[in-house]
Amino acid sequence: MASYRVALTGGAGVGKSAAAQVFAECGATVVDADQIAHELLEPGQAANAAVRATFGDDVADSEGRILRPRLRERVFSDPSARKTLETILHPLIQKLMRARSEGARPYAVLVIPLLAETGRPPWIDRVLVIDAEPAAQQRRLRDRGLDPISIERLLAIQASPAARRACADDVLENTGSLQALAEGVRALHARYGALATAF
Repeated sequence: MASYRVALTGGAGVGKSAAAQVFAECGATVVDADQIAHELLEPGQAANAAVRATFGDDVADSEGRILRPRLRERVFSDPSARKTLETILHPLIQKLMRARSEGARPYAVLVIPLLAETGRPPWIDRVLVIDAEPAAQQRRLRDRGLDPISIERLLAIQASPAARRACADDVLENTGSLQALAEGVRALHARYGALATAF
């Protein structure tokens, strides 16, 4: 059964998770690429084996769990390693995202942080970009425990705000309170519900 699918994207620390939570509270089906990536890297999963074979067993603990900070450090410092990791993960993530959103009603929100970097899949009907001021992004990332060097590296490998906006059908500015963000999401929920009904 066909579903209306909205991709939610944006840079690190712009409020994607907060917006996705409000969409879920409104009744949309939310599928998160990062959550799927975590699942795929669990011991026994194909991506876990591929990552260990590619990057070495030192990126995993004694029980085979991927040490994400160690893997992140490896790919941050080496663009070719990052590309290799994306080649392993992205096709599997896209396959699961499409499957888990199939038949969603009234519509599905797919949280895809790297949409601008990897391209818009043909089965996405609309793209919503969440944006925020750089100072707010950096503050939120510091609150997550990232140090200034890690923040700088993370933001440097991501698409520019202009590149993200270029692929957007809708842009939601997260410049105020969580309440303001929630109000913006609820307005979009009404719009997407109407679009899904006509889909």
